[in-house]
Amino acid sequence: MANQHFPKQCLVSWLFSWAAIFAIGGCGAPAVESLSLTGETMGTTYSITIADPPPELDAAALQTSVDAALETVNNQMSTWRPDSELSRFNAAQTTEWVPVSPELAKVVAAAQQISEQTDGAFDVTVGPLVQLWGFDSNGRPDKVPTQEQIDAARVRCGYTQLEVRSSPPALRKTRADVSVNLSAIAKGYGVDCMAQLLRDAGVARFLVEIGGEVRTRGKNASGRDWNIAIEAPQAGLLHEVYRVVAPGERGMATSGDYRNFYEQDGKVYSHTINPQTGRPIESKLASATVLADDCMTADAWATAVMVLGPERGMELAGQHNLPAMLIVRAENDQFRQVANAKIEALFRDPAAAPAGTSRMTLFLVALTAFGLALIGMSIGVMISGRRIKGSCGGLNNAMDEGGRSICDVCTTPPEECDRVRAAVAEGADQHGGTE
Repeated sequence: MANQHFPKQCLVSWLFSWAAIFAIGGCGAPAVESLSLTGETMGTTYSITIADPPPELDAAALQTSVDAALETVNNQMSTWRPDSELSRFNAAQTTEWVPVSPELAKVVAAAQQISEQTDGAFDVTVGPLVQLWGFDSNGRPDKVPTQEQIDAARVRCGYTQLEVRSSPPALRKTRADVSVNLSAIAKGYGVDCMAQLLRDAGVARFLVEIGGEVRTRGKNASGRDWNIAIEAPQAGLLHEVYRVVAPGERGMATSGDYRNFYEQDGKVYSHTINPQTGRPIESKLASATVLADDCMTADAWATAVMVLGPERGMELAGQHNLPAMLIVRAENDQFRQVANAKIEALFRDPAAAPAGTSRMTLFLVALTAFGLALIGMSIGVMISGRRIKGSCGGLNNAMDEGGRSICDVCTTPPEECDRVRAAVAEGADQHGGTE
């Protein structure tokens, strides 16, 4: 289970619209207009790209609506806001039902369902362990937690100690000191909220993203699928595309352990905590990408698969018909890919599609330019009435009976050429010749 305040600290992949890269390359002008909106939320950024926006769409009004919707999510589910709905529930030292908004109950219900499906690998009550290992706002501890400390924190964890109901919407703890952290699922929910808002505004083609969690609909501005790049899992600022996926009308999320970790006594500790051991995961799994009908589900499952590991994670993803791809560390700092057939069908070649189109475009442009040049030169010669005999350079030594060049394209008067030749000959004599 990942450490997350709302900025999901299991920092996911660098994702982007391949359509945007294509446009930067100058190839394949968009077939329709596009509109981009950006902003900040949940401790990270969001972006929206709309292809072929409806004429009546008011961009400023839409941005206001998006910001308001995301602010509502923060007010309901952030654990970084002491007055949020969730923070108040966490602070309530009671085992009685606590009324909450339908939205908060919906997200907690979805989290509880995924917890059951993953045998507790996904658990929104893991906050005490996240704090113990130093992946919350309190920062890294001076020493690695002892087993006694881990056992003490685990007592306050466990999704079975949390209950949710929808009518009337409410939450209940079976231990008063249990707390809930929705950072591993709320960003995906926020993406779904933005997607619904766009649909309600009549937008049919869009890409929405919060901190790397993505949802797409329709085609991009070039009339192609929205393509999302998954970065190679490597620390630092270097971003390298590992795989490109066309999600279609799905949500897509990636979780990894290569951005948020610390090293102590020569050992690396990932921010992703296994609720069943109470310790950071230690598998060779570097990142997990999962697609689902909605981004909330994809978000939670990406974290769950990281906890489950390659074998069990892929097994459960397959059982629930979820497209999934894992990047696993191999020998010599290399990676190997583990993917099921559902996501393989969505793979796109990161080079062939845009680059191939680019080369073809360049070839056609060059061919057209060369043809136009030939036509222009031909028209010029016909108008001037001169005979075509070849280039001046190639015929430099072709002389007439008077010893002059026969190139008619040359406009230098013959007398000028004679003076130049005489000057060159004189200079050569002064410098001892040119042998």
